[in-house]
Amino acid sequence: MARARSSVQRFEDLKVWQAGRELVKGVYRAAKTQELRKDRGLVDQITRAAVSVTSNIAEGHERGSRAQYIESCFIAKGSAGEVRSQLINAHDVGLLDEQAYNWLHDKCTEVSRMLAGYIKHLVETSNTMPGMKFTRAADRSRMSWDEFLAEHGIKQLPNGQCVSVGTERKSSQNGE
Repeated sequence: MARARSSVQRFEDLKVWQAGRELVKGVYRAAKTQELRKDRGLVDQITRAAVSVTSNIAEGHERGSRAQYIESCFIAKGSAGEVRSQLINAHDVGLLDEQAYNWLHDKCTEVSRMLAGYIKHLVETSNTMPGMKFTRAADRSRMSWDEFLAEHGIKQLPNGQCVSVGTERKSSQNGE
């Protein structure tokens, strides 16, 4: 059986990375133009977290292993959550005006949703596109996909759908 080949060859082509890049630009813009600029500690933390989103997507893409790619995307998603929390805090204390806060929060939420969908895609296509690094049986035997998914609270149903652990009965009953 021939392996499917992804049409995306560079991380820069990924829509989720591009959306993360827009988030980074927005965070830096707010750090220069909003009251946020007066809190150097928060600026440092929020810019690092925003940059971490795109950096982890890129690093995972370049790693060569599907498991490492998925792990990196989970880290990127965690960083997006961190940015969102920091935006809420900055807005609550008056460091971001309503317009900047709404744009940044919406962009951050979009990136997080895109990452969730992308992670699901990476998991569901893992059998057809496992990654270049671990193509030998000896390399793959380090951890099975089921073990990797279980470690992240995910179970793959017989129909190939991925669900959070504990929701597989509900999904099966709904015929999904």
